[in-house]
Amino acid sequence: MSRRARVVVALSVLLMMLSSLGAVSAQTLKVTAEAWYYNKYKLEEAAARFQEDHPGVEFEWSKAGDFEVAPLMLAWSRDRYVADIAIVASPSEAVAFQARGLLHDFEDVLVGKYAKENWLEGFLEQCTMDGKVYAIPTDAEVMTLVGRRDFAAEAGLTDADGYIIPPKDFDELYEYLQKLTVKDETGRTVRYGMTVNWSPEYMCYAYFSGIQAMRGTIYDDEGNLDFSSPEAVELLRFWQRGVDEGLISTSSLVEHSGPRNDMQSGLACILWEDHARVIEIGHVVGPENMQIVPIPGSEENGTVSYTMSLMIPTSAEHPELAKQFVLEQLNAEWFAHDLMDRWGKLLGLKEHVEAKMDDLIWKTVFQLADNSVGLPKTVDHAKMVDIMTAEIHNMLKMQQTPEETLARIREQIAPLNLEPLG
Repeated sequence: MSRRARVVVALSVLLMMLSSLGAVSAQTLKVTAEAWYYNKYKLEEAAARFQEDHPGVEFEWSKAGDFEVAPLMLAWSRDRYVADIAIVASPSEAVAFQARGLLHDFEDVLVGKYAKENWLEGFLEQCTMDGKVYAIPTDAEVMTLVGRRDFAAEAGLTDADGYIIPPKDFDELYEYLQKLTVKDETGRTVRYGMTVNWSPEYMCYAYFSGIQAMRGTIYDDEGNLDFSSPEAVELLRFWQRGVDEGLISTSSLVEHSGPRNDMQSGLACILWEDHARVIEIGHVVGPENMQIVPIPGSEENGTVSYTMSLMIPTSAEHPELAKQFVLEQLNAEWFAHDLMDRWGKLLGLKEHVEAKMDDLIWKTVFQLADNSVGLPKTVDHAKMVDIMTAEIHNMLKMQQTPEETLARIREQIAPLNLEPLG
């Protein structure tokens, strides 16, 4: 072999070795999330910032359909490498992954500034299963009322500083709706006192936030989810009467975004949904016109909060690097405050909200979040939501009474597995 040939061979071998080393050292984090998540969360900016501190790391993004859990469950159970980070499930769904041993826990990294006591308890508890944190809260929300201060001022329901005076109980709240509702000369409602999100899943949050505020618990005297107490009847009567008298909009029965649209267009004065809408709607109607109004009783008894789950599957190839990205960027102050300012959404660390406590909205949200409860993580949660939605929708259409509605819910959920997990 000639000297030139030997040099060419040597260079080829060297290039192959370097290429092999590069392939071994290259680290690509795969992230999958529901499609809407990419529109609201600055994931690519977070990735760019992470790459500055971790040169050589690349990112691969994929989009999942809303609540698309079954395909991931199948892939992960077969140990297929689909993602290092997945943001697609509620805690009730995440517990199913954990029960099959498909998730890494975060126990080893929840130290120092990320120690458990530094997170809003209501959110972190929802991500805790069998005593360990298997998910990190993201898209965390608190159920509350959101009010239009300008409309409330017209109705004489504000204090000397122009803030809505919180109603002390549901009877007084109903009086508020009567004063806030505007009807034309034919009796047709042209502005509703309230709009409620009764769409699937939100139905569950709205119902139990009312029960928690009234009773201080979402459970009945036997320890079951409450579909039988006098307060449960009172809540459904409040809703049905409000709809029947034209005080409460039913736009959510046909459109998930109906209540948000009601508020943005001036068609409603009070919204019963998550706290984030106060910021989102404020961008349209003016932040000075918006206010958090606690559900009557919630300041003392608490409300319901919920969160999506950010998970790391056991099939992930870079779990430790994924944990670093989750904490260093997806829970960084810049990331949290961008979400709060643009969309009103929360993550989970207390310090992010504490930094904005001079704003009455965030002060109120912090107090509610710190006194909130999550729904139990159960196997048949989704089936319960479907039953509740169908029956309460029938009641709102005046097809059955509140008492009949609760009885039908109790009958249909009896065979379900609603025992709390984790």
